[in-house]
Amino acid sequence: MNDDVRHGWPAGVGLPAGAGPRTGRRLGGLAAAAVGACLVAACSSAPPTAADFCRTLAQQKARYLSAYGHPSGNPLGDLVQVISAVGQWVPIFEALQQNSPPSIEPQVANIVSSLKQEQQEAGNVASDPLGGLVSGLMTGLESSGSWQQVSDYATAHCGSSNAP
Repeated sequence: MNDDVRHGWPAGVGLPAGAGPRTGRRLGGLAAAAVGACLVAACSSAPPTAADFCRTLAQQKARYLSAYGHPSGNPLGDLVQVISAVGQWVPIFEALQQNSPPSIEPQVANIVSSLKQEQQEAGNVASDPLGGLVSGLMTGLESSGSWQQVSDYATAHCGSSNAP
């Protein structure tokens, strides 16, 4: 075994033979900084782009239309289909929110929040129809600006046929 051991390191491994304890601390600090930078780079990714938003919007729209875009001709069946389709709006807009650029994400988040609130309030309509109607109207009015901004964003970045 090598008798020239300094600071727990065998001679020739890691530190030069004449290096003192400050050199070891500096190298350790640099190694920690390098590892930290790598972790930050690996854990953080670029924010979604307009292309990500448009791709997600097109995918979600295609899924929605394939499931709910074909009227049956039976008015009652179509009404049931419309009501069940509304339940799919939250996951659609949640997917869109995850792929929204920072400039439009708050508006999409507001839409998700209002849709969830409307779903919650729909359960109260049976016990308080007038209260449910007023509450739903207020929720809709509060999010109408967000709906318009998201629609405008989609039109500007994805084309008019892709607006929600």
